Amino acid sequence: MSFFRFRLINTVLFFLIGILLGFIFKEKFYPAAKPAAEQSASPDYEGETPEVIIQPFRDDFAPAAEQKKSRKAQPEPERAPPPVIKIRPAAALPVDQNQFFARPAAYAGKEIEMSLQMITAKKSPSGWRLNLVHVGSKKKLNYLYVDDTEILEERPDLRIGYYYRVKFLCRKGETAEGNTLSSIEFTGQKADWATGLSAIE
Repeated sequence: MSFFRFRLINTVLFFLIGILLGFIFKEKFYPAAKPAAEQSASPDYEGETPEVIIQPFRDDFAPAAEQKKSRKAQPEPERAPPPVIKIRPAAALPVDQNQFFARPAAYAGKEIEMSLQMITAKKSPSGWRLNLVHVGSKKKLNYLYVDDTEILEERPDLRIGYYYRVKFLCRKGETAEGNTLSSIEFTGQKADWATGLSAIE
């Protein structure tokens, strides 16, 4: 019995020794393959941190921004000055005619509208000079002189003693000068003494 037991033990030990030797020779002659990550690494950079190249962020709007900057950099063309516009009051001021002729200075710089009788229309170097009259209280005659440069035609039809709706700019607040005609309209009315004669001198 001892002989067979000893032989069995020797056989097991021999088998184990054979397995151990097999692993040793296998690692020596047939080493295990390295992981894929290690195989892909280049031996030239072994032990060094690979250089990472970072691409700058691409701004899709960069060309438009550069064009905008280039436009700003260019000097703007010279612009012509705006045309000078003569401004007149927007609407004529209806006034009490008795108050106007009593205190004309209070209406300086204002555009006025009133109904007046035509007396004369005299040709002037710049146009026409009209002489009109307002009959005030106690039959007082208040005369007004108005100059025209662009409203009346070459031979206007103006009649002595007829009423005209006159709109004018009272520049100086005076009745004898500084008044510029804006418009004139025949009303169809006339004074009792009107003869229908032309007012043009």
